[in-house]
Amino acid sequence: MFVWPETQCVRSVRRAVQAILDHWEIAHVTDDAELLTTELLTNAIRHTGGEQPLRVTIAADQRGLSIGVRDRSASAPRPHRPTACEESGRGLLLIERIAGSWTYRFHPDGTKTVSCRLPL
Repeated sequence: MFVWPETQCVRSVRRAVQAILDHWEIAHVTDDAELLTTELLTNAIRHTGGEQPLRVTIAADQRGLSIGVRDRSASAPRPHRPTACEESGRGLLLIERIAGSWTYRFHPDGTKTVSCRLPL
């Protein structure tokens, strides 16, 4: 699904993820999947110029659920080790903790996808 990089889109994407997982009969991972999607999407919104839509993908096979967000940022994502006083900067650490890992890749068209895989 394509969404504009605005914070208001996060709620509708979370609802879409919930509906998809219900339809696929894997609702037992909904809470984690919604959180992972929120973190990936929020990072993309924060680090893009807001001029191009983001693409959110979700796919499942027998072993896991893949969630990805594609944006036009040329910057590689880097985990941040925030201090206890910082209010943000824990997104990729949280993704890694819940999903086990995350990755990113650049595409020939200048976009990049940050994704994670949640075991089923």
